[in-house]
Amino acid sequence: MIMRSMSSTLALLLFVSLPARAQQAPQKIDVSRLGPQAGQAVPDFRLQDAQGKVWTRDSIMGPRGAMLVFSRSVDWCPYCKTQVIELQSRLGELKAQGLGLAVITYDSPAILADFSRRRGIAFPLLSDPGSQTINAYGILNTTVAAGTSNYGIPFPGTFLIDRTGKVTSRFFEEAYQERNTISTIMIALGNAKTPAAAKRIETDHLDITSYVSDEVVAPGSLFSVVFDVKPSAGIHVYAPGAENYRIITFRIDANPILSTRAVQYPASEIYHFKPLDERVPVFQKPFRLVQSMAVSTSTEARAALKGVDTVTISGSFEYQACDDRLCFTPRSIPVSYTVKLRQLDTERATVPK
Repeated sequence: MIMRSMSSTLALLLFVSLPARAQQAPQKIDVSRLGPQAGQAVPDFRLQDAQGKVWTRDSIMGPRGAMLVFSRSVDWCPYCKTQVIELQSRLGELKAQGLGLAVITYDSPAILADFSRRRGIAFPLLSDPGSQTINAYGILNTTVAAGTSNYGIPFPGTFLIDRTGKVTSRFFEEAYQERNTISTIMIALGNAKTPAAAKRIETDHLDITSYVSDEVVAPGSLFSVVFDVKPSAGIHVYAPGAENYRIITFRIDANPILSTRAVQYPASEIYHFKPLDERVPVFQKPFRLVQSMAVSTSTEARAALKGVDTVTISGSFEYQACDDRLCFTPRSIPVSYTVKLRQLDTERATVPK
């Protein structure tokens, strides 16, 4: 597995309780700096699963390492429960990648057992009721006051570790509601397979394969639309930083139930246009664009999603192709994708807390 740090630049606003007449400015916590970073070893642990079996860091390992997911609660956190259900649905793919899987939460073994039974979870859910492991990993949520029922939860996130216990990638998001799907993680790592339902778009200048990362998403699911682009021989398209040129992009249509991010571009190369002695960033070799987005968790979006079972993502793929002599007419290709919507799991545990 290639070592890389996939942490986003994250900020969680901590509001300090003060009298109304003396409110303190919000303090930013950069979660990307918390916990083991890429190349660092994660602490070992000894934690019980829902059945009372003790697991360690090494016993979680698959042939190529493990995925450790820190979750707030599988009792009261609907985003956490929905994420664990998605993990279960992709368990076979993770095993095929040679990865072990465990979710760590401050919940008691009884709560984990109740959730595992109801949702058919077949991988270890590990109980850290005193939050010693969460604290050892340096991701204890310090915005929660001691003595409250939620004290001890982590900042939610995912570590990918190799067989030696070193972090190869980590995924934490700005909003605690947003969780990377397995497909999004695999795309980021370059391990994703092109699905059979991918769309093939051929123009005079580009060969494009496009697909949406997930067939099923939920509120808070961070998923992607992918464009694998192969320019024809002698053709280039312009990359970000090419001033006064039309940059290749995916322009997503406004949708109140989607929270979108900037298009992700790979490294470009510098093209020398000799007639004008210009040097501009371009793509000439096969490359990938990724448009990440999440199903919005706003109050308005959640109300709009009640009773809805699909979400449509639409937009236009835009570019202008050029060769060594001239630039061709700009193109705008409409594309759309429809994914199924999974509602959040809001069922609570039926055992003593």
